[in-house]
Amino acid sequence: MKWKTLQHNGILFPPAYEDQGIKIKIKGELVDLDVNQEEMVYQWAKKKDTPYAQDKVFQKNFTADFVKTLDSKFKKISYEGIDFSNAFKVVDKEKDLKEMMTKEEKKSIAVKRKELREKLKSKYGIAIMDGKEVEVGNYMAEPPGIFIGRGEHPIRGKWKPRITSKDVTLNLGKESKVPEGEWGKIIHDKDSMWLASWMDFLTQKRKYVWLADSSGLKQDRDKAKYEKAVKLGNEINKIKDRIVKDMKNKDKRISRIATACYLIYRTSMRVGDEKDPDEADTVGATTLRKEHIKITSDTIEFDFLGKDSVRWQETLHVEGHDKQFQENLKKLIEKKKPKDEIFDDITSRHVNAYYSGIVKGLTAKVFRTYLATTVVKKYLMDHDNMKGKTANEKLYHAKLANLEAAMMCNHKRTIPKTFEQSLQKKRDSLKNRGKEKAWDKTNATLKKVETTQPKTDAQKKSKVKRIKTLNEQIKKQKIKHKERIEKLELQIDLSEKTRDYNIGTSLRNYIDPRIFKAWTDEVGAEWEKLYTSALQKKFLWVKNEKDTWAEITK
Repeated sequence: MKWKTLQHNGILFPPAYEDQGIKIKIKGELVDLDVNQEEMVYQWAKKKDTPYAQDKVFQKNFTADFVKTLDSKFKKISYEGIDFSNAFKVVDKEKDLKEMMTKEEKKSIAVKRKELREKLKSKYGIAIMDGKEVEVGNYMAEPPGIFIGRGEHPIRGKWKPRITSKDVTLNLGKESKVPEGEWGKIIHDKDSMWLASWMDFLTQKRKYVWLADSSGLKQDRDKAKYEKAVKLGNEINKIKDRIVKDMKNKDKRISRIATACYLIYRTSMRVGDEKDPDEADTVGATTLRKEHIKITSDTIEFDFLGKDSVRWQETLHVEGHDKQFQENLKKLIEKKKPKDEIFDDITSRHVNAYYSGIVKGLTAKVFRTYLATTVVKKYLMDHDNMKGKTANEKLYHAKLANLEAAMMCNHKRTIPKTFEQSLQKKRDSLKNRGKEKAWDKTNATLKKVETTQPKTDAQKKSKVKRIKTLNEQIKKQKIKHKERIEKLELQIDLSEKTRDYNIGTSLRNYIDPRIFKAWTDEVGAEWEKLYTSALQKKFLWVKNEKDTWAEITK
């Protein structure tokens, strides 16, 4: 039981769309829109200057959903048959007005927005659990809009309808007052930490409102997750030996499960599960097909779409126990067609049951946490002698360690449109900064002072003191200049190296924060420089941990 009593005010819904009188033409015919249709058109117009609007699949999916709302005579209309120019004008005008605003006007709007956020947070952002105030995480339902997805997601461009209170299930204490509204369902699940949930109409996946990361329950659960990975690390040889042994098992089913488990252990690949027909064609370890692997004499090459349609490409160079793994894979794909699953009839349930049979409570997911943490620890152990290194260098190496985990977990990202522009800006800044010599002015003053002819003893003393001060100032200016140059150089290098990866995901979800905390304490760096304020709240529990770098790495 997670709690005894629970009271909250439900969730916040996005404001209703305000009619702007937008019209469209379909094959030259002017069409009046209701408020829901107009909202769809407005959201499409907001995307007009993005790559999405040029994507044929995106266009097709949006058009299909929009056409469903129209009169039957328009049922066979394609994207090219719809004239959105009126909506584009509305969006452009909106953008122009925003750009014409003065700093004061923008500041005024920002202040009002902040006030509103604080007001709403005081109502929806706090729950009372067992008599104590606890912070709520994401207390607002997702607004309606166009589904973006990642990579080549098959349903990109489809419309996400508005969520209403009737769609939402609230989790409350039995004696609690039910918040105002027509709620879909009220339950009293004391074993769950979510406060509200609803089904996403588009993906058919359940969405939740949880307690904030700073809440005690979340903190305990978070720490427990990393403790499982530590436990796995202590038992890793036992686990590996059992998997290697079972890969040779005469029982073909046990051999198949062990081979899938070895794949996860060796690559940190997600376990994978069956997908619904309209979901993206993404796979994991247990759902890999023959077409996703290529076996040579000394390598195994993987190429498939993983979670969120992100491409996973990896070449495993066969060595040691990999040879048995390679042999098993060859046998498994021998008589299969390209579209056949390699591990047919093996699911995440079988994999997790197998792991748990070796170490109680062990799941495939724990491996990603363990492997991500291990690769970070290894990098930091190679870079723990940082005496004489600057704060910038220390932070740089911490982020490179983070990158190692992101690469292992295949946390690829869509490169921002402005990436090259932003990078060039940094390069230009470095070039200009290199030319600057802030101490020139101070040096000129120094020379002027040095040429003065003091007449009295007091003036002589003043001159000596002034020269000393100016020399110290020049020294500080040169040090600061060097630090700024170094910082820019490292930022540019880091931007280039992390270009394809999102290093935030592994930092938030997979790397044990105690590793970074112990290392930063060891080398004299600031742990807080690596973690955002939000992540510092998530990992509040780390501050009470006493393990030193020497203890963690022994």
